[in-house]
Amino acid sequence: MNSTASSVSCPMAFNTTKYFLIPVYSVVLGAGLPLNCLAMWVLVSQIKKSIVLSVYMLNLVVADLLQILMLPFWIYYSYLDHNWVLGLKACLAVSWGFITNFYAKNGFLCLIAMERYIGLVHPLEFRRLNTICGATKVSAMAWGLVLSVCSVGIGLLLKNLEPERCNEGYPLGRSYAYFKMATMPLSFFLPCFFMGFFYLRVLHKLRQVPSLDQEEKQQIYGFISLIIISFFLLCVPYQVTSLYKYQRERLPYDQDSQLCLFETNLFFYHQVALCLTTLGNVLDPLLYILLLKDVRKEIGNHLYCKVLDRGQSQVD
Repeated sequence: MNSTASSVSCPMAFNTTKYFLIPVYSVVLGAGLPLNCLAMWVLVSQIKKSIVLSVYMLNLVVADLLQILMLPFWIYYSYLDHNWVLGLKACLAVSWGFITNFYAKNGFLCLIAMERYIGLVHPLEFRRLNTICGATKVSAMAWGLVLSVCSVGIGLLLKNLEPERCNEGYPLGRSYAYFKMATMPLSFFLPCFFMGFFYLRVLHKLRQVPSLDQEEKQQIYGFISLIIISFFLLCVPYQVTSLYKYQRERLPYDQDSQLCLFETNLFFYHQVALCLTTLGNVLDPLLYILLLKDVRKEIGNHLYCKVLDRGQSQVD
C-alpha cells in the first residue's frame, strides 16, 4: 500500500542531539551575541557617515541576532529530547525567528557582494542605487520577500508537525517537501551563483588597478577567499542533506518502514549540518565587519578613548 509522508511518524534518536547541539549552540550564543552587538554599534556609526556597505552589513547582523536569540529555546528543546512544552504560539514564533536567518542571511551576503562589485566595477552606472536610501529600499524589499517565504513555510509546517515537536516532523509531509525544493534556489543556488559572479568580477577588476600595492591586493584576495570558504563549509552540508531529504520525501514509498529507515539514517547527519550553519553567526561579524580596516579603526579609537577616560578618572 502507498503511504503519504504525512501519515507516517518515525521514531528518531532524539536523545543523541543534546551531546553536540547544546555545546555548539551555547558557544554560538556566548560568542555570537556580544560580537554581533558590537558590530551593530559600529555599523550604526558607519551608516551615519553614509557608508552604503554598512546598510547591508547591519541587516546581516540583524538576521544573525534574530537566530541567536532563538538558541536558548532550542537548547532547552534539545535538553528535553525534542519535546516542546512552551505551547504552539511560542513554537511558531521561535521557528519563524530561526528559519528567517537561512533566507535573509544568504540574501544580504549577496547584496554585500553586489555592493562591492558595483562600487568597483560600475560606480557611475548605478550611483543612484549605491546610496544609503537605495540600499535601505533594497533591504526592505529583501526582508519583505524573506518574511513572505518564511510565512508560507510556517503555514505548511502547521499541517505536519508531530505532537510535542516544534519545527520537526519525520517526515514533514510531501507538500512541505515540494515547498523546500521550490525555495532551494532562493536559499542556496542563486546566492552561490551571484556571490561567485560578483566576487570573481571584483578580483578580475583588482588586477587592473595599478594603484593598489601587492599587500593590499593580497589582503583583499584573502578576505574574499575566507568569505567563500566559510560560506561553503558552513552552508553546503546542510543544503546537501536537506536536498537529499526533501527530494526523497517527495517520492511515494511502498512501505512505511522504508520511509522511516531513510529518515533514521539521515537524522544525525542533518542535525549536525544544522549545527554547523549556526557557527556563521559568530564568523559573520569577524569576516564581514571586524576585518574591515575602517571598522577596526572605529573600534580601536573607541577602546583607546575608554582607556584614556579610565586613566583620567583614576588620576582625579
